[in-house]
Amino acid sequence: MKASWLKFNRLNPNNVIAKELLNTEFVPLAPDSKLSAALAKMDAWQTTRIPVKDPVTGKLAGMISFEDIADKADESAEISSVEFHNSIYVYSDQHLFEVARKMLEFEVRLLPVVDGSGVYLGIIEKKDVLEAFSRMLNITTTGSVITVEVTKEDFTISELVHLIEVEGAKILGLTVDQPRVEDQMIRISIKISHIDTSAVVSSLQRHGYHTTTENRNDLFQTDISSRADELLRYLDV
Repeated sequence: MKASWLKFNRLNPNNVIAKELLNTEFVPLAPDSKLSAALAKMDAWQTTRIPVKDPVTGKLAGMISFEDIADKADESAEISSVEFHNSIYVYSDQHLFEVARKMLEFEVRLLPVVDGSGVYLGIIEKKDVLEAFSRMLNITTTGSVITVEVTKEDFTISELVHLIEVEGAKILGLTVDQPRVEDQMIRISIKISHIDTSAVVSSLQRHGYHTTTENRNDLFQTDISSRADELLRYLDV
């Protein structure tokens, strides 16, 4: 039903901003839209929250949720008969990380995008955010993953990069998992170009790093749309 609006071949994968993920096919509800239209749109787009746009100003008037209208007997009533929630949105020039943070914080699948004046421009879908992260982190590129655990005091990216590149490997992607409690180690997952990680791991261990490896590519070939919630929670930025 929905066309893909991502043009990754024309994007810098490391500097993706909201307007580059924009989907303009989605049409927000208007205050005079019927409850039946809201329910149909939620079903079609597999979401429980839908933005409402003021037809005069072009700005968001709020959001309507499934919980507020599911039990209404008269589906022919206008959605203005239901109290709107505050709008959740990102600005068009905000980074992919902020888009992911907002989706995680508010648990939404669709996130409206507005310009600097607050005028509605379109929406971003969760699946497109994950595809952007996939490109950014080279998830589907052949390689291996090394996970390194370090204390906060010993955490430095520059040394890790140097030790890996000295062994002739290229870093394809890197994530940092911050500890949830004070005494936990920082966990750094590094995607490298080599299938055989033995030389890199040996070098890291000689320099005192605790490492684990994941050489199977199935983790990275999994359909990312089915891993949406897991990946967004992992990338809690």
